Amino acid sequence: MKKKSIFILIINILFVFFLGCAKEEKKVITVGAEISLKDSLNQIVEQFQQSNKNIIVNIEFDASKLLRKQASKGTNLDLIILASKDDMEELEKAKVITESKEILENNMIVAGRKKIDKLEEIKGYRVAIGDPEYSPAGVYSIEILKNSQLFEEIKPDIVLARDVRSAMQYVDLYEVDYAFIYKTESKVMKNAQIVYEIPNEFHSPIIYSCGILSGKESEEIKSFYKFLGNGNSREIFLKHGFKVLDPRNKINVEKMKNKGEKK
Repeated sequence: MKKKSIFILIINILFVFFLGCAKEEKKVITVGAEISLKDSLNQIVEQFQQSNKNIIVNIEFDASKLLRKQASKGTNLDLIILASKDDMEELEKAKVITESKEILENNMIVAGRKKIDKLEEIKGYRVAIGDPEYSPAGVYSIEILKNSQLFEEIKPDIVLARDVRSAMQYVDLYEVDYAFIYKTESKVMKNAQIVYEIPNEFHSPIIYSCGILSGKESEEIKSFYKFLGNGNSREIFLKHGFKVLDPRNKINVEKMKNKGEKK
């Protein structure tokens, strides 16, 4: 009888242990995010997890175009945030994304140590930009230079960086004289400053979109997707210098597809 009682006790302990493990099981979601969101998004994830103890959010930061290519080839990503409307639209057309919305807008500036009154004053100096093959910031930078009729003159002095944050670091570490970066990146500079604010008419609108990848529409992912547009997230984005767009500006790819088929 004594052995039987001990055996039953052990079974009960194991049952309680495994039950506890089941209760503590957490869902993991993986977000691919544009590198310029690093500081703001880390804070947002921290807030999200405070009220969603059962969800772990892992973020992979990289240049938007690299994240788009990663998503196109099949990936572990559940949700993606890009700084380029074109890249998000490509994913939508390829049916890689099932739902997306525009959440933020940014501006381009020139960073350096000496104020300039006009863009022409960067001629003859080394200028860092994000590599346009990987970074939307690089695409915007080339667009600005071409619209300003400066590209051919400045081209020999352009230093390509992997992404916009790397371009910011080049100028902040005195490796170049100027850098074309997002205005939000200036908030983490230590040795450089905004020397010129580029008029918006010189480049396409810098719109950040987030989208849920096809087959990844779980409640946990939808919960974080929704959280990106709530009051707490909006305050954090604003604090980091982003313009926050109307969260109702939402695109449901499946609805668009069905609408097109009816026509």
